[in-house]
Amino acid sequence: MKANKLITLSLLGLMTMGCNDSFLERFPEDALSEKSFFKSVGDLETYTNGLYNWGASTDDNVSDNVVYSEASGVFDKMNGQVTPEEVGQWGWGTLRSINFFLARAHQATGNQTDINHFVGLGRLYRAKEYYGKVQSYSDVPWYSRDLQTTDEEELYKTQDPRAVVVDSIMADLDYAVANMKDGDSKTQIYKVMALAEQARIALNEGTFRKYHPELELNDYDNFLRLAIEATEAIMNNYGYEISSVPNGAMPPYRSLFSSLDLSTNKEIILMMDNDKKLGRKYHIGTLFNYNHSISRDLMEDYLYVKDGKAVPFYTIPGYDTMSVTEVYENRDPRMSETMMPIGWQREWSKMPEQQKMDFGGYPQVKFCLDTPQDMWGWGEAYCDLPILRYATILLINAEAKAELGVLTQEDLDKTINKIRGRQGVEMPAASLAEWMANPDPVQMKRYANIKSSQASAVAEIRRERRIELACEGYRYNDLMRWGCAKLLEKAPEGAYIPGYGYYDTNGDGIKDVGFFPTKESSDEAKKNLTEEDLKNITTQIIDDKSPIMFSEGDHGHILRVSQATANWEWVEPKYYYTPISVKDMNINPNLKQNKFWE
Repeated sequence: MKANKLITLSLLGLMTMGCNDSFLERFPEDALSEKSFFKSVGDLETYTNGLYNWGASTDDNVSDNVVYSEASGVFDKMNGQVTPEEVGQWGWGTLRSINFFLARAHQATGNQTDINHFVGLGRLYRAKEYYGKVQSYSDVPWYSRDLQTTDEEELYKTQDPRAVVVDSIMADLDYAVANMKDGDSKTQIYKVMALAEQARIALNEGTFRKYHPELELNDYDNFLRLAIEATEAIMNNYGYEISSVPNGAMPPYRSLFSSLDLSTNKEIILMMDNDKKLGRKYHIGTLFNYNHSISRDLMEDYLYVKDGKAVPFYTIPGYDTMSVTEVYENRDPRMSETMMPIGWQREWSKMPEQQKMDFGGYPQVKFCLDTPQDMWGWGEAYCDLPILRYATILLINAEAKAELGVLTQEDLDKTINKIRGRQGVEMPAASLAEWMANPDPVQMKRYANIKSSQASAVAEIRRERRIELACEGYRYNDLMRWGCAKLLEKAPEGAYIPGYGYYDTNGDGIKDVGFFPTKESSDEAKKNLTEEDLKNITTQIIDDKSPIMFSEGDHGHILRVSQATANWEWVEPKYYYTPISVKDMNINPNLKQNKFWE
């Protein structure tokens, strides 16, 4: 964004803070004011640049995909610490800015198609922002215009029902899809993003209504059909493809998350265009071995390739006691692009990296692989980041069809098998007939509430979504919309440790970590180590001061003590919603407490 646009937006931001005409009249005649703005298509573009609200996610904290070591709002909720008295207040500043724009955009003169495009863009932003509030609170007040201090009835009204608000959101999305223009930029918002957001929200709302009977909204099928319609509009009318283009030595899947330039990648729909010289950077240092790692639960969901077929990992003898150096063999290749592969070392390091066992022993390397040393400083990474990939669109399409019970093998070949066929992944193709004939009991137990004539296909598509989109920020919301947040109660586990002793955990033949009940027992064991072992060894004393423990006492899977002893409880349906802050209710006495928190 150009500097003059930033100055303009800063001044315009002051305008949106006021609620009455006298505030606006205080601008000098030669300064920016509402009367001198909103005159051209360029003004509309400038304003909407400041409303941009898409970002990239590089982890799955908090969910059952990770062992996360820090405090979080999710943990607080399951510990009973979230209350209406303590919860934060909701904010309406962004929606007011959007409504301020929409109420004045008609003043602009110029090509009407261009004007309609930016009005559609404003309504797309409003739909996205409003649906975030629906996801939190369910019922919220709907405001289609920026309110003034004289609008007391509107300012102090109660919440509108979820169904009314979502209908208004869908009307905004319909307008955006009908009026926004197409463009070939991967950093600007065009019609394809309106279709993608329509698909995302329709899938979310459809599945949320289906798996949350407490809402008493039974029209989920209409939303799932809309999700199919929107995704097929993208699939049939745009040139996106699952990327099979390597980037130097990086295979295609990895290159999506570790490339300096994604601008020509055919899978990318929207991205963050980071740049070292321009100072557009982000942070990856906390992703690898800092405060979280991949969970055993996610690790075991990656399929095992045996005799040309993809089979569940748990069907392999001894799967549950395999060491960190054994679990990668014959697995879905995406696993070693997401979790630290054995023997991996950073380009400037002389030795393979060690797993930090405090977090379970399966470090996340997605977004970290192949990144040079200067990216590992705090806030110094500058790879481009995917915000929306074509794979996500294909997964939405497949899931919506399976939920409706209309998925065909042809649909699978156009979606899941396109993803599995990515060069460098090339997993065996999925068969709908096999899915239906042989439901995976682990998946069916995990998602026991599935309601579909193709329930086993729904479960397998959920697995595929979990694998393909791991560490991209989707998992927590997926559990919420599927009504499966009870899965968060289980303390996440890490790698398997067969007992006290010293082990080689990175496959270089040198022992690097030891687990012992006392310092004395570790010192005694060190007498048997080689000089090379002693150069690299770290020791964990598993006593009452240790942050970790084993699931079986003196052996087993690694657990964080604070989580294993937490006695988390996910109260249904209450915890799927956020309470209204008492402070907000004191400001507006007509607000009603969220009915699930009364």
